Amino acid sequence: MRLNFPKKARLRRSAEFRDVYSGGKQLSVFPLRLRALERPGAPRSRLGMAIGRKMGGAVLRNRWKRAIREAFRLHVAALSTAWDLVVTVARDARPKDVARVEEAFLAAAETLAREAGRSTSGEGTPAGQAPHGGPSEGDQA
Repeated sequence: MRLNFPKKARLRRSAEFRDVYSGGKQLSVFPLRLRALERPGAPRSRLGMAIGRKMGGAVLRNRWKRAIREAFRLHVAALSTAWDLVVTVARDARPKDVARVEEAFLAAAETLAREAGRSTSGEGTPAGQAPHGGPSEGDQA
């Protein structure tokens, strides 16, 4: 299996980032913070990253980005529908927390998949509202 990160899987234009920031849901799973905008009917999910200089020098910022891209490639299938995702790193994250990115991304992807299931089935949280923390009562396998 070839794991790559093609241009079609990226958010590249400032307007695309702006759409996600203005209309997306916010989700935090340490050390990641995600903004997610559901795109029903789109062929694939797309990833954008905003890793600022406050996270450290270029080497550390690139390490974060590599880890996030790898987690996206490995776990994008966990999303039940297409999403535009903008991922940032929590301000209090440390360099050693890079190792937790894959686990955090998978947890976030599962949360978004549950949210998409609720908004399309008409049950649970109304569309447009963020889910509350904790396990959901209406999970269906």
